[in-house]
Order: sequence, then structure tokens, then C-alpha cells
Amino acid sequence: MTRSATPAMSLAGSTFLGSVVRAAVNLARALRHRREIMNLAEFDDRMLKDIGLVRSDVEGALAEPIVRNPSSVLVRCVERRSRAERMVPPGRATRPVIPVVKPARLCA
Repeated sequence: MTRSATPAMSLAGSTFLGSVVRAAVNLARALRHRREIMNLAEFDDRMLKDIGLVRSDVEGALAEPIVRNPSSVLVRCVERRSRAERMVPPGRATRPVIPVVKPARLCA
């Protein structure tokens, strides 16, 4: 049996280190997304509506704790709104119904 010359890290140590690295990467991603959402907060309501958002969605995302990724809140808002719009049947343009009037029969 051959052994490597470098000491192997224990399983618990590698798991802990992996968790710390993952947490740091997630925090960096959350901070980057928070900056991008702050840019969205500068849009006017019409521009937000064009991308499927309303002002309260952006404010709700920025209200998330600093360690959580606020973009997930915006994704859920857009998905929820999209599902609600699919549930409502589109309004069909219908022609007005004009009743057909038959001439009255004359009694003889």
C-alpha cells in the first residue's frame, strides 16, 4: 500500500473548510446582487413594470437580511405575478350580439 507524502486533511476539517468557503462565496454573491438591486431602486415605476416588477418588490428584496441573496425575492415575485396572469383568461374581443327580430305574423 502506498501513502502520499502530503498529510491528508481530516474529513471534518475539509467539511468545515468547504462550508466556510461556500459561505464566503454566497455572501459575496448576495452583496453583489444587493448592489444591482439598489440600481433597480433608482428606476421609475414604468421601467420596473417593463421588467415585471413593482416598487414594493424591490423594497422587499432590499429588506432581506444582509447575508441572504435578495435576488431570490425578486425572482419569486416575478414568478408569482406570471402565474397569476396565466390564470386569468385573456379578454377576447367579441362582437356585440344583436338580436334578430322576426316580423310579427298578421292574424287573418
